Amino acid sequence: MKVIGIDGGATKVSGGVVEQVNENTFSLIDPTIDIQYSDHPNFNKDFSSLPLDQQTDAEISKEERQQGKVIIDCTCEVISSLTGNDPFQLAIAMPGIKTEDGRGIAAMANGPRIPDFCKQIENAISIDRPIQILESDADMCVWGEEYGENGAFRPVSNAYYLGGGTGTADGLKLMGNLVPFDDVSDWIAKSIELKMTDGKSLETYSSMSGIHALREFMTDDEIGTALGQLLFERISTIYSGWSGSFIIDRNLKSDHPYLGTLLDRIVIGQRLSQFLQSDEGKPTYKAVLKTLTNQCADAHSAISDHFLVNGEFDSSRIILSDLRAAPIIGLGAKVWMSQC
Repeated sequence: MKVIGIDGGATKVSGGVVEQVNENTFSLIDPTIDIQYSDHPNFNKDFSSLPLDQQTDAEISKEERQQGKVIIDCTCEVISSLTGNDPFQLAIAMPGIKTEDGRGIAAMANGPRIPDFCKQIENAISIDRPIQILESDADMCVWGEEYGENGAFRPVSNAYYLGGGTGTADGLKLMGNLVPFDDVSDWIAKSIELKMTDGKSLETYSSMSGIHALREFMTDDEIGTALGQLLFERISTIYSGWSGSFIIDRNLKSDHPYLGTLLDRIVIGQRLSQFLQSDEGKPTYKAVLKTLTNQCADAHSAISDHFLVNGEFDSSRIILSDLRAAPIIGLGAKVWMSQC
């Protein structure tokens, strides 16, 4: 039985076969398959999503349905390339707000709505078991870091994950358990929800699409400073509760069950990690560490004692992960652990 993970993004869909190494460890069988939506003959490069606040009530246009069909076709092509004639089990992660049954995309900032996503896949490809739900791509990144052979979450009990690509993925492991952001939204917010004083979302500073745009008119130091402030907000909010360090359009509690918890590790993944490791991104990463040093030095003594070494932020607390296939591994791990 093959177990296949499919990671759909804003610009491409990727997939791979995941094997079980032992009870709690899973690995990817190379190679993965990647297909760019723009390579499809019916891809509309001029397609633009409606504003999110309009998508709930607006009808899906012919153009939006066609763009959705492009994503379905590309997803089916990846699945077919990986299955051969073997029986398989399947898990899919997609961005966007899911439908009530979890099997479709009700709203998406950078793509078409596809409310019958799973049904379309099941109609196009013979699948032994129906797709249960579309998983969160952010949650599956965290699962990959926890259950992948070389996952950065494995050795620690408390960690924060920030994955940057077209958008941003936020993830948590607290007191040894993976904690979806959606389950703790009353006291901590996703990057896309938090805003700087000028109204820019923190996702702009933590996604590669945002960083590329910002570098047209901002310095690397300014971008790195904002990114460092976001990471410190995570440290502070987990340890002592929300303090209003950014603007958010809803109320957050300052009390939560994990107060007093100090992060063992911050894991930065996906293309954001690659950028910060590159010569081009090193000035930005240097500004991140400088900001963390300054903010931890002014914080509660427990935070400064934990994160500072000889007056500098302990860079070993940050892992720039090379596990680009984390969401695919996470998807496969979830299938192995829940269905096989």
